[in-house]
Parts: sequence; structure tokens; C-alpha cells
Amino acid sequence: MKRYDLQLALRGLLRHRAQTLLIIVTMAIGIASCMTAYTILNALTADPIAHGSRYLYLVSMDSQPLPKPGDHDAPPSMPTLLKLRDAQALVDARKAVRQAYLATAFITASSNHGKEQIGGQFAWMTSSQALALFGIPLRYGRVWSHAEAVARMPLVVIDEHLSRKLFGVADGVGHSLRIQGHLFRVVGITADWIVRRQFFDLEELNLRGKLTIGMLLPLQSAMAAGIGPFAPGPCDNSSQEAPVYGPPAADCRWLETWVQLDTPQQVQSYRRYLLDYATAQHAAGRFPRAPEVALHGMDDWVAQNNGVPSSVHINLWLSLAFLVLCMVNVMGLLLARFLRGSYEVAVRRTLGATRASVFTQHLIEAGGVSLLGGALAVPLTLFGLWLVRQQKLGYSSAAHLNLSMFITLFVLAVGVGLIVGVLPAWRASMLSPALQIKTN
Repeated sequence: MKRYDLQLALRGLLRHRAQTLLIIVTMAIGIASCMTAYTILNALTADPIAHGSRYLYLVSMDSQPLPKPGDHDAPPSMPTLLKLRDAQALVDARKAVRQAYLATAFITASSNHGKEQIGGQFAWMTSSQALALFGIPLRYGRVWSHAEAVARMPLVVIDEHLSRKLFGVADGVGHSLRIQGHLFRVVGITADWIVRRQFFDLEELNLRGKLTIGMLLPLQSAMAAGIGPFAPGPCDNSSQEAPVYGPPAADCRWLETWVQLDTPQQVQSYRRYLLDYATAQHAAGRFPRAPEVALHGMDDWVAQNNGVPSSVHINLWLSLAFLVLCMVNVMGLLLARFLRGSYEVAVRRTLGATRASVFTQHLIEAGGVSLLGGALAVPLTLFGLWLVRQQKLGYSSAAHLNLSMFITLFVLAVGVGLIVGVLPAWRASMLSPALQIKTN
């Protein structure tokens, strides 16, 4: 009987081709608009790093100068950028499970002989524990040691993509490359590591979405080569501005310090250590303001800095409303379609078909339409995401459909189609066969 119901449903779809096509297109447009907005929101709210971010915290410490006499502006918020001396002291103290400071640089690189060149490459000036802290997979070689960093040895860790482009091989350990004109030796190769969404330099850079960090440099070595941060931070001396692309002065705040703390007890202990450190610096006269420290969880920090723009949430709600409108229209079209064939249903019922059989037939027909609508929604969603990537938005790079979103799209299409088809199918199965035959 079910096979017969399937044949009847297929015959119904083919009999009314124009109406079937209209239903499929309407459903596909509604689902595609919703999936485009949801894919972007999902990418922007995803865990920034693969191994999990709930144990990572950004250090905040107030080392700002006191306001000048007559300055009635509101006191600035507690900064998350630290001076080199303070960031170095926190990392060297090793009070957390792992710790690393970092600053983002924007550099050009080339092979030793200059045959291959890469421009506009994001790199981190950081410490050796950054790879373990952020879960960056190391494929070949090693990370520089603390002694090598202190000695300012020109070493670098790059990803496989850069290694293949510069040296023609995945394992480029031992090769040399020029960064801003200075020769650096490759000691490690990482897998191509993509940050799912920006969590660093949020107050300085607006680069939401997926980012590729293809190079990691020892901070001291980079500074010795004259390499500085892409976005220099503020300096205590108001007459002095931090240099762009060059190493900032000692009184400038430009380094983020991230720590890994696995338990609430470790969080409390590290917060006490930070307060003790700030108190000691305040007593020594380095921190003019009263000691104030904080630890920002990665997710909370991204949320505080508008990591997900409000426009993305608004677009999702608008697309959901549009999807509901499309589904209401689909429901009306299905209901009109099923009621138009009420005479055939009446004949089937008179010949012995049950209401359950009639309901199943029409529900299969609605499910078939939803499958076709879901299939059409895939290219429409890809087209919508492509349009988003053409716009100059901070999150344009996040507009990509991955496998999980693809599966979600099909489940949504089939589920919505079946839900929408329940009422028309039920209404068709409840028709009185005697009344329909008498009327016709």
C-alpha cells in the first residue's frame, strides 16, 4: 500500500508541474535566505580555536597614567594591552598552566634568494608556548626555546602553505626566508591553522571571521629586526606616538597576554597573583592608579567587543520571518492543490482506502516537494554566501557553507516541508467521500 501511495504522490507532483515548481521555488528561497543568515551567525559564534577556548583568559591590568590637571573626561577603561616589561614578567613567572604574549604584525616575506615573495601576511610576535596554548598543530621541526628567544636568534615557525609557496616542499625546516629584509631560519612547520573567528586585537583590529596566521616569530627576534605590531597601542607620554610597524617604546602598551587556567581554583589563584603584582608595581611607582586587574574569558571578551555585530542577529530574525511567510504560502498552495483533487480522494475512499492511507499519500507528496526545495536551496544558499563575501564587511570571510551546515540545511528543508504538509494532508484525508461524489 505504501508503494502505491508513493506512486500516487509522484503522479500528483508530475500532473501539476507549474504549481509544483512554484512550491519548490518558494520553499527554496525561504530556506536559502534563512540558511545564509544562520551560517554567518554560526561562524561568528563558533569556538575561535579547535581545541576549545573555555580555559583561556586575557589578562587586563591598569598601568595607565593619572589624568592631567583640568582633564574632566571619564576615566579610561582598564586596558588589556600591557607594556613589554609587564607582559614579559607575567610570562616568565609561569603561574598559569600555559601563558603567552602576542601582538599581530603585518609583514612581507620572501625566500632567501627572493624568487618567491608573499606580501600582506599576518604574523604573530609571540612567545614559545603560543602553539600549545592555542592548539596550533606542529607538523615538522620544533618551537624556539626560551634561551634562543632571549638571545634574539632570528628563528621563525611557518605553516605548510607558506612552506610550499616559498620552498616548494611541505617540510621547509632548515630553510631561510627574508622578513622585512632580514634573514630568518625556519625551525618549525605547522599545519595550515585557521582562526575560526577573531579573538585577539579586538580593540585594535576589525577582522571578524576566519583568519589565517601563517607565521609565528619570537618577539625579541622580531623587535631586533625592526618589526613591530600592525596596530600600535597607546603610550604614557602624550607627546609620543607609538610607531607604526616598528617596535614601540618602553612606555607603550601593545601586548596581549593570554593564559590557560583549567579550574576555578586556578583562576582565583592567578587573579590573586595579578593583584599582588599590580600592588607591588603601584608601590614602586610604576602603576600610578590604584591596583586593578581582571581576567576575561575568551567568549566573554569577544562578546564584549561586539564579536557578533547586531546586524547579523537582525538579518537572522528577518530571514526567519521571511521563511515563515514563504512556508505559509507553501501551505496555502498545498492545501489548494490537495483540495482540488478531492474527487479522486473521494473515489479512493469509496473503494476502500483508509483516511490514514490518504494522509500518507499527501504527506509523501509534501515530503517530496520539500526534498526538491532543499536541493534547490543548496545552490541558492551558496549564491547568497558568495554575495556576502563580495561585500566589504568585517565578517565576509566567514560566509562559507561547511558540511554541518549542509546537513542542517537538508534536515531543515525536509522537516519544514513535512510540518507544512501535515495540515493540508490532514484536511484532505478528512473530506467526506459521499459529499464529494454527490457534489461532482
